[in-house]
Amino acid sequence: MSEEREFIVGGTYNWYDQNVAAGIDLIEAFIEQCEISNSFAITEYHKYKQVEIEEYEHGASISTHFRLIDGDTFNAEDIMINVFPNMNRHSTLVLIMSMFEKILKNLCDRVNTLFELNKPFKKVKPSLLLSIKYYLTNEANLESNEILEKQWSDLMCLQSIRNNITHNFGYLEEGNKYVTRYIDNNKNLSLAEDNEFLLNHEFLKDLIPNFRSFCLELQQAIRDKSKRN
Repeated sequence: MSEEREFIVGGTYNWYDQNVAAGIDLIEAFIEQCEISNSFAITEYHKYKQVEIEEYEHGASISTHFRLIDGDTFNAEDIMINVFPNMNRHSTLVLIMSMFEKILKNLCDRVNTLFELNKPFKKVKPSLLLSIKYYLTNEANLESNEILEKQWSDLMCLQSIRNNITHNFGYLEEGNKYVTRYIDNNKNLSLAEDNEFLLNHEFLKDLIPNFRSFCLELQQAIRDKSKRN
């Protein structure tokens, strides 16, 4: 009896509460550290940049150097204030999406055990995330709803953005109407004229409430299935 009560309280029924909430908190802290690093680097730039003025007979040229960034070759201020922070956010998005996919893949293993499916998770679709959705929906038969479907769609768009960042150095190469709509509807995400993804300082932080809401919806779907069985 005591073993059954422990399983119900701390098991897959409470997957988010017991196993995921702390992990998402850690992702949130990592995002915060990313932005702290960006701010610190910008402060360092303004504090230690070196301005070189070379005078000519009819004028002068001004170059700003910072550490290994040669101001005669690059625009150091643009690199430190815009380019490097955006690249840092690109890298952070790639990592946190990988972390979140691992959380969802582990859920497939837990659901397989909980409902005694005897169907270990396999990647049967072109992407890991699509395979996870297929497994939870078609193999585990977790019921979906309008909210959950919208959250899956947004997550697939994020995955597409992540893949473009990874394989196309931060630029949108292959888009679709769903990704385009996702970008258009997000005030913290845009495309430059050359199709580079531009992530402002709020974009990554705004993902956290969505991650939490999505996982809570999945937890409720698990509980609903348990009641039906």
